[in-house]
Amino acid sequence: MVVLPPPPPDFTNGLRGFQRREQRPDETNSANASNITTNNPTGTNAVAENTASNAPPDSGNRPRGSGRGRPPWMHGMSDADYRAFIARRELHGLVMTMSTENFQAICTRDIWMRYIIAFFAGISAIVAGLAWRNTTKTSELQIRLVRASELNSHLKEMNLAAAGLAHETRNPLNIIRGMAQMLSRESSAPPEIRDKARAIVDETDKVTVQLNEFINYSRPREVRRAKLALNSAVGEVMRALSHDIDEKKIKLETKGDLISIEADEQLLRQVLFNLLLNAIQAVGGEGEIQVVTGRQNATEAFMEIRDNGSGVPPERRKEIFKPYFTTHQKGTGLGLAVVQQIVLAHGWEIECLPNEPKAQSSASPT
Repeated sequence: MVVLPPPPPDFTNGLRGFQRREQRPDETNSANASNITTNNPTGTNAVAENTASNAPPDSGNRPRGSGRGRPPWMHGMSDADYRAFIARRELHGLVMTMSTENFQAICTRDIWMRYIIAFFAGISAIVAGLAWRNTTKTSELQIRLVRASELNSHLKEMNLAAAGLAHETRNPLNIIRGMAQMLSRESSAPPEIRDKARAIVDETDKVTVQLNEFINYSRPREVRRAKLALNSAVGEVMRALSHDIDEKKIKLETKGDLISIEADEQLLRQVLFNLLLNAIQAVGGEGEIQVVTGRQNATEAFMEIRDNGSGVPPERRKEIFKPYFTTHQKGTGLGLAVVQQIVLAHGWEIECLPNEPKAQSSASPT
Protein backbone atom coordinates (compact mmCIF):
# COMPACT_ATOMS: atom_id res chain seq x y z
CA MET A 1 0.00 0.00 0.00
CA VAL A 2 1.36 3.42 -0.96
CA VAL A 3 0.83 6.44 1.34
CA LEU A 4 0.94 9.78 -0.48
CA PRO A 5 0.46 12.88 1.71
CA PRO A 6 -1.30 15.89 0.11
CA PRO A 7 0.97 18.56 -1.27
CA PRO A 8 1.42 21.42 1.15
CA PRO A 9 -0.38 24.63 0.11
CA ASP A 10 1.96 27.26 -1.16
CA PHE A 11 1.11 30.70 0.18
CA THR A 12 4.42 32.25 -0.66
CA ASN A 13 4.13 32.56 -4.41
CA GLY A 14 1.18 34.91 -4.19
CA LEU A 15 2.78 37.11 -1.52
CA ARG A 16 5.11 39.77 -2.73
CA GLY A 17 8.37 40.11 -0.84
CA PHE A 18 8.25 36.71 0.97
CA GLN A 19 10.75 33.89 0.16
CA ARG A 20 10.08 30.18 0.37
CA ARG A 21 11.43 28.64 3.60
CA GLU A 22 14.10 25.95 3.13
CA GLN A 23 13.36 22.51 4.56
CA ARG A 24 15.20 21.42 7.64
CA PRO A 25 17.00 18.02 7.71
CA ASP A 26 14.52 16.37 9.97
CA GLU A 27 11.70 17.51 7.66
CA THR A 28 13.62 16.02 4.68
CA ASN A 29 14.03 12.69 6.42
CA SER A 30 10.41 12.76 7.34
CA ALA A 31 9.39 13.37 3.76
CA ASN A 32 11.67 10.66 2.43
CA ALA A 33 10.33 8.19 4.91
CA SER A 34 6.78 8.91 3.85
CA ASN A 35 7.62 8.27 0.19
CA ILE A 36 8.93 4.68 0.72
CA THR A 37 7.00 2.12 -1.38
CA THR A 38 6.85 -1.57 -0.50
CA ASN A 39 4.77 -4.57 -1.38
CA ASN A 40 4.69 -5.74 2.17
CA PRO A 41 1.27 -5.29 3.63
CA THR A 42 2.89 -4.42 6.88
CA GLY A 43 4.96 -1.66 5.39
CA THR A 44 2.55 0.91 6.61
CA ASN A 45 3.13 -0.03 10.18
CA ALA A 46 6.88 0.12 9.64
CA VAL A 47 6.61 3.65 8.35
CA ALA A 48 4.48 4.71 11.28
CA GLU A 49 6.92 3.11 13.70
CA ASN A 50 9.85 4.85 12.06
CA THR A 51 8.08 8.20 12.22
CA ALA A 52 7.13 7.68 15.82
CA SER A 53 10.72 6.72 16.70
CA ASN A 54 12.05 9.97 15.16
CA ALA A 55 9.51 12.25 17.00
CA PRO A 56 10.64 13.66 20.30
CA PRO A 57 9.05 12.20 23.36
CA ASP A 58 5.90 14.04 24.41
CA SER A 59 5.93 14.24 28.11
CA GLY A 60 2.92 15.54 29.91
CA ASN A 61 5.03 18.07 31.70
CA ARG A 62 6.50 20.45 29.12
CA PRO A 63 9.59 22.35 30.14
CA ARG A 64 9.15 26.00 31.15
CA GLY A 65 9.79 28.38 28.37
CA SER A 66 8.84 25.90 25.67
CA GLY A 67 5.94 28.22 24.58
CA ARG A 68 8.15 31.18 23.89
CA GLY A 69 7.78 32.62 20.43
CA ARG A 70 4.41 30.98 19.88
CA PRO A 71 1.23 32.87 19.13
CA PRO A 72 -1.08 33.23 22.15
CA TRP A 73 -3.59 30.72 20.80
CA MET A 74 -0.90 27.96 20.55
CA HIS A 75 0.41 28.14 24.11
CA GLY A 76 -1.74 25.17 25.13
CA MET A 77 -0.36 22.86 22.41
CA SER A 78 2.34 20.28 23.06
CA ASP A 79 5.75 20.56 21.44
CA ALA A 80 5.04 17.63 19.13
CA ASP A 81 1.80 19.13 17.85
CA TYR A 82 3.41 22.52 17.45
CA ARG A 83 6.33 21.01 15.49
CA ALA A 84 3.87 19.07 13.35
CA PHE A 85 2.08 22.33 12.49
CA ILE A 86 5.41 23.92 11.63
CA ALA A 87 6.36 20.90 9.51
CA ARG A 88 3.19 21.16 7.43
CA ARG A 89 4.12 24.75 6.55
CA GLU A 90 0.51 25.81 6.51
CA LEU A 91 -0.85 29.32 7.06
CA HIS A 92 -2.41 29.19 10.49
CA GLY A 93 -3.56 32.83 10.80
CA LEU A 94 -3.21 36.38 9.49
CA VAL A 95 -2.43 39.43 11.54
CA MET A 96 -3.62 42.66 9.98
CA THR A 97 -2.14 45.90 11.30
CA MET A 98 -4.05 49.13 10.69
CA SER A 99 -3.35 52.72 11.71
CA THR A 100 -5.92 54.29 14.06
CA GLU A 101 -4.98 57.89 13.31
CA ASN A 102 -7.66 58.32 10.66
CA PHE A 103 -10.23 56.64 12.89
CA GLN A 104 -9.38 58.90 15.82
CA ALA A 105 -9.47 61.98 13.57
CA ILE A 106 -12.90 60.98 12.26
CA CYS A 107 -14.15 60.39 15.82
CA THR A 108 -12.81 63.77 16.95
CA ARG A 109 -14.39 65.52 13.98
CA ASP A 110 -17.68 63.76 14.66
CA ILE A 111 -17.65 64.86 18.30
CA TRP A 112 -16.96 68.47 17.34
CA MET A 113 -19.70 68.32 14.76
CA ARG A 114 -22.12 67.07 17.40
CA TYR A 115 -21.10 69.92 19.73
CA ILE A 116 -21.60 72.47 16.95
CA ILE A 117 -25.01 71.05 16.06
CA ALA A 118 -26.03 71.06 19.73
CA PHE A 119 -24.80 74.66 20.10
CA PHE A 120 -26.78 75.92 17.12
CA ALA A 121 -29.79 73.88 18.21
CA GLY A 122 -29.63 75.60 21.60
CA ILE A 123 -29.38 79.01 19.95
CA SER A 124 -32.32 78.15 17.72
CA ALA A 125 -34.37 77.15 20.75
CA ILE A 126 -33.49 80.41 22.53
CA VAL A 127 -34.34 82.47 19.45
CA ALA A 128 -37.62 80.62 19.06
CA GLY A 129 -38.45 81.34 22.70
CA LEU A 130 -37.62 85.02 22.31
CA ALA A 131 -39.64 85.21 19.11
CA TRP A 132 -42.60 83.62 20.86
CA ARG A 133 -42.32 86.05 23.75
CA ASN A 134 -42.06 89.01 21.36
CA THR A 135 -45.06 87.74 19.46
CA THR A 136 -47.02 87.54 22.70
CA LYS A 137 -45.97 91.03 23.71
CA THR A 138 -46.78 92.34 20.24
CA SER A 139 -50.26 90.88 20.50
CA GLU A 140 -50.74 92.50 23.89
CA LEU A 141 -49.48 95.84 22.57
CA GLN A 142 -51.82 95.60 19.60
CA ILE A 143 -54.74 95.00 21.94
CA ARG A 144 -53.69 97.97 24.07
CA LEU A 145 -53.28 100.09 20.95
CA VAL A 146 -56.77 99.25 19.80
CA ARG A 147 -58.16 100.11 23.23
CA ALA A 148 -56.17 103.34 23.32
CA SER A 149 -57.44 104.24 19.85
CA GLU A 150 -61.01 103.64 20.97
CA LEU A 151 -60.42 105.72 24.10
CA ASN A 152 -58.83 108.47 22.03
CA SER A 153 -61.80 108.55 19.71
CA HIS A 154 -64.09 108.77 22.72
CA LEU A 155 -62.03 111.60 24.19
CA LYS A 156 -62.13 113.48 20.90
CA GLU A 157 -65.89 113.19 20.88
CA MET A 158 -66.01 114.43 24.47
CA ASN A 159 -63.73 117.36 23.59
CA LEU A 160 -65.93 118.33 20.69
CA ALA A 161 -69.02 118.09 22.89
CA ALA A 162 -67.36 120.18 25.61
CA ALA A 163 -66.20 122.76 23.08
CA GLY A 164 -69.71 123.00 21.68
CA LEU A 165 -71.12 123.41 25.19
CA ALA A 166 -68.57 126.14 25.95
CA HIS A 167 -69.42 127.91 22.73
CA GLU A 168 -73.14 127.79 23.51
CA THR A 169 -72.45 129.05 27.04
CA ARG A 170 -70.43 132.00 25.79
CA ASN A 171 -73.39 133.49 23.91
CA PRO A 172 -75.63 133.94 27.00
CA LEU A 173 -72.63 135.36 28.86
CA ASN A 174 -72.22 138.01 26.19
CA ILE A 175 -75.88 138.98 26.64
CA ILE A 176 -75.48 139.16 30.42
CA ARG A 177 -72.35 141.25 30.05
CA GLY A 178 -74.07 143.69 27.67
CA MET A 179 -77.05 144.19 29.98
CA ALA A 180 -74.81 144.65 33.05
CA GLN A 181 -72.70 147.15 31.14
CA MET A 182 -75.80 149.14 30.17
CA LEU A 183 -76.98 149.10 33.78
CA SER A 184 -73.61 150.34 35.04
CA ARG A 185 -73.83 153.32 32.69
CA GLU A 186 -77.41 154.24 33.67
CA SER A 187 -77.22 157.60 35.39
CA SER A 188 -80.56 157.18 37.16
CA ALA A 189 -79.51 153.92 38.81
CA PRO A 190 -78.28 154.03 42.40
CA PRO A 191 -74.46 153.88 42.87
CA GLU A 192 -74.71 150.52 44.61
CA ILE A 193 -76.52 149.02 41.63
CA ARG A 194 -73.97 150.42 39.20
CA ASP A 195 -71.07 148.99 41.24
CA LYS A 196 -72.66 145.55 41.23
CA ALA A 197 -73.29 145.82 37.49
CA ARG A 198 -69.59 146.60 36.91
CA ALA A 199 -68.66 143.58 39.06
CA ILE A 200 -70.91 141.40 36.88
CA VAL A 201 -69.13 142.69 33.78
CA ASP A 202 -65.70 141.87 35.25
CA GLU A 203 -66.64 138.35 36.29
CA THR A 204 -68.30 137.74 32.93
CA ASP A 205 -65.08 138.76 31.20
CA LYS A 206 -63.10 136.26 33.30
CA VAL A 207 -65.48 133.43 32.49
CA THR A 208 -65.42 134.38 28.79
CA VAL A 209 -61.62 134.29 28.72
CA GLN A 210 -61.60 130.84 30.31
CA LEU A 211 -64.20 129.58 27.86
CA ASN A 212 -62.21 130.94 24.93
CA GLU A 213 -59.03 129.21 26.11
CA PHE A 214 -60.91 125.97 26.72
CA ILE A 215 -62.36 126.10 23.21
CA ASN A 216 -58.90 126.81 21.85
CA TYR A 217 -57.43 123.88 23.80
CA SER A 218 -60.17 121.49 22.67
CA ARG A 219 -59.84 122.44 19.03
CA PRO A 220 -58.13 119.79 16.85
CA ARG A 221 -54.72 120.92 15.61
CA GLU A 222 -54.33 120.76 11.86
CA VAL A 223 -50.78 121.80 10.98
CA ARG A 224 -50.35 123.54 7.63
CA ARG A 225 -46.62 123.86 7.21
CA ALA A 226 -44.98 126.68 5.33
CA LYS A 227 -41.46 128.05 5.28
CA LEU A 228 -41.13 131.20 7.40
CA ALA A 229 -38.50 133.20 9.28
CA LEU A 230 -38.53 132.43 13.01
CA ASN A 231 -36.93 135.76 14.01
CA SER A 232 -39.51 137.70 12.04
CA ALA A 233 -42.37 135.90 13.85
CA VAL A 234 -40.73 136.66 17.21
CA GLY A 235 -40.53 140.37 16.32
CA GLU A 236 -44.23 140.53 15.39
CA VAL A 237 -45.28 138.90 18.69
CA MET A 238 -43.02 141.28 20.64
CA ARG A 239 -44.73 144.25 19.00
CA ALA A 240 -48.15 142.82 19.94
CA LEU A 241 -47.03 142.60 23.59
CA SER A 242 -45.26 145.98 23.62
CA HIS A 243 -47.90 147.53 25.90
CA ASP A 244 -47.39 144.90 28.63
CA ILE A 245 -43.60 145.12 28.20
CA ASP A 246 -43.54 148.91 28.52
CA GLU A 247 -45.99 148.87 31.45
CA LYS A 248 -43.64 146.67 33.57
CA LYS A 249 -40.49 148.28 32.12
CA ILE A 250 -39.13 144.94 31.03
CA LYS A 251 -35.88 144.69 29.09
CA LEU A 252 -36.53 142.36 26.15
CA GLU A 253 -33.54 141.18 24.12
CA THR A 254 -33.27 138.89 21.09
CA LYS A 255 -30.05 137.24 19.94
CA GLY A 256 -28.86 134.29 17.95
CA ASP A 257 -28.87 133.16 14.33
CA LEU A 258 -31.41 134.00 11.67
CA ILE A 259 -33.34 130.76 11.15
CA SER A 260 -36.01 129.67 8.70
CA ILE A 261 -38.29 126.80 9.68
CA GLU A 262 -41.32 124.98 8.32
CA ALA A 263 -44.32 125.51 10.58
CA ASP A 264 -47.92 126.66 10.71
CA GLU A 265 -47.57 130.44 10.97
CA GLN A 266 -50.73 131.04 13.00
CA LEU A 267 -49.98 128.23 15.46
CA LEU A 268 -46.34 129.32 15.80
CA ARG A 269 -47.41 132.88 16.68
CA GLN A 270 -49.78 131.50 19.29
CA VAL A 271 -46.90 129.49 20.83
CA LEU A 272 -44.64 132.54 20.92
CA PHE A 273 -47.42 134.71 22.33
CA ASN A 274 -48.19 132.31 25.19
CA LEU A 275 -44.51 131.76 26.06
CA LEU A 276 -43.67 135.48 26.07
CA LEU A 277 -46.81 136.32 28.02
CA ASN A 278 -45.90 133.65 30.58
CA ALA A 279 -42.41 135.18 30.90
CA ILE A 280 -43.87 138.69 31.31
CA GLN A 281 -46.13 137.44 34.09
CA ALA A 282 -43.20 135.64 35.77
CA VAL A 283 -40.87 138.66 36.05
CA GLY A 284 -41.44 141.68 38.23
CA GLY A 285 -40.90 145.32 37.41
CA GLU A 286 -37.78 146.08 35.39
CA GLY A 287 -37.20 142.40 34.67
CA GLU A 288 -35.22 140.87 31.83
CA ILE A 289 -36.35 138.52 29.07
CA GLN A 290 -34.12 136.95 26.40
CA VAL A 291 -35.16 135.17 23.22
CA VAL A 292 -32.28 133.03 21.91
CA THR A 293 -32.35 131.16 18.59
CA GLY A 294 -29.69 128.86 17.14
CA ARG A 295 -28.89 125.67 15.28
CA GLN A 296 -28.06 122.30 16.81
CA ASN A 297 -27.04 120.74 13.49
CA ALA A 298 -27.82 120.97 9.80
CA THR A 299 -31.45 119.84 10.24
CA GLU A 300 -32.40 120.93 13.80
CA ALA A 301 -32.80 124.32 15.44
CA PHE A 302 -33.76 125.54 18.92
CA MET A 303 -35.34 128.55 20.57
CA GLU A 304 -35.07 129.50 24.24
CA ILE A 305 -37.11 132.08 26.11
CA ARG A 306 -35.31 133.05 29.32
CA ASP A 307 -36.39 135.34 32.14
CA ASN A 308 -35.03 136.34 35.54
CA GLY A 309 -38.22 135.62 37.43
CA SER A 310 -38.61 133.51 40.53
CA GLY A 311 -38.46 130.28 38.52
CA VAL A 312 -40.34 127.00 38.85
CA PRO A 313 -39.49 124.48 41.61
CA PRO A 314 -37.89 121.27 40.27
CA GLU A 315 -40.75 119.07 41.49
CA ARG A 316 -43.30 121.14 39.55
CA ARG A 317 -41.50 121.53 36.22
CA LYS A 318 -43.18 118.47 34.75
CA GLU A 319 -46.62 119.73 35.74
CA ILE A 320 -46.55 123.18 34.19
CA PHE A 321 -47.71 121.81 30.83
CA LYS A 322 -50.76 120.11 32.33
CA PRO A 323 -54.18 121.73 31.83
CA TYR A 324 -55.33 124.11 34.57
CA PHE A 325 -51.97 124.17 36.32
CA THR A 326 -50.82 127.72 37.00
CA THR A 327 -48.61 129.63 39.42
CA HIS A 328 -50.18 133.03 38.65
CA GLN A 329 -53.25 134.44 40.29
CA LYS A 330 -54.74 135.66 37.03
CA GLY A 331 -53.73 132.66 34.96
CA THR A 332 -56.13 130.06 33.62
CA GLY A 333 -53.64 127.17 33.44
CA LEU A 334 -54.27 126.46 29.76
CA GLY A 335 -51.66 128.68 28.10
CA LEU A 336 -48.69 126.29 28.37
CA ALA A 337 -50.96 123.29 27.79
CA VAL A 338 -51.94 124.82 24.44
CA VAL A 339 -48.25 125.45 23.71
CA GLN A 340 -47.35 121.81 24.32
CA GLN A 341 -50.26 120.66 22.20
CA ILE A 342 -49.13 122.77 19.24
CA VAL A 343 -45.48 121.79 19.69
CA LEU A 344 -46.29 118.07 19.69
CA ALA A 345 -48.54 118.52 16.66
CA HIS A 346 -45.48 119.86 14.78
CA GLY A 347 -43.30 116.97 15.99
CA TRP A 348 -41.13 119.26 18.13
CA GLU A 349 -40.07 119.04 21.78
CA ILE A 350 -40.51 121.44 24.68
CA GLU A 351 -39.27 121.41 28.27
CA CYS A 352 -38.77 123.71 31.22
CA LEU A 353 -35.10 124.14 32.15
CA PRO A 354 -33.53 125.81 35.19
CA ASN A 355 -31.76 129.07 34.49
CA GLU A 356 -29.52 129.72 37.46
CA PRO A 357 -29.46 131.52 39.78
CA LYS A 358 -33.25 132.06 39.91
CA ALA A 359 -34.82 132.23 36.47
CA GLN A 360 -36.58 129.74 34.27
CA SER A 361 -36.02 128.89 30.66
CA SER A 362 -38.54 127.30 28.34
CA ALA A 363 -36.72 125.53 25.54
CA SER A 364 -39.15 125.15 22.71
CA PRO A 365 -39.32 123.89 19.18
CA THR A 366 -36.38 121.74 18.12
